[in-house]
Amino acid sequence: MKTTSIILTTLFAAAAGAIAGTLLAPGKGSKTRKKVTRKGKLYKDYLMDNLYDFADTVSHPFENLEEEAIRLSKKADAKAEKIKTEVNQN
Repeated sequence: MKTTSIILTTLFAAAAGAIAGTLLAPGKGSKTRKKVTRKGKLYKDYLMDNLYDFADTVSHPFENLEEEAIRLSKKADAKAEKIKTEVNQN
């Protein structure tokens, strides 16, 4: 929950700063809108790259866990079969 609050607060502050900067800009409106559009595209690209990097970072440990779970499951099955064979022989 705390991380979500921090992220939302940061996004809100960034949006408020962008709005205030746009309203108080000394240049012409058309130039300011072009600058805002260009910066928005740059930030969007930056955020998407970081989002993909984050998704990769998060998914890799889970892929390893899946492989480990399968390996341990096969090992447990083999031990169960061995015990079952030993019990049936006695």
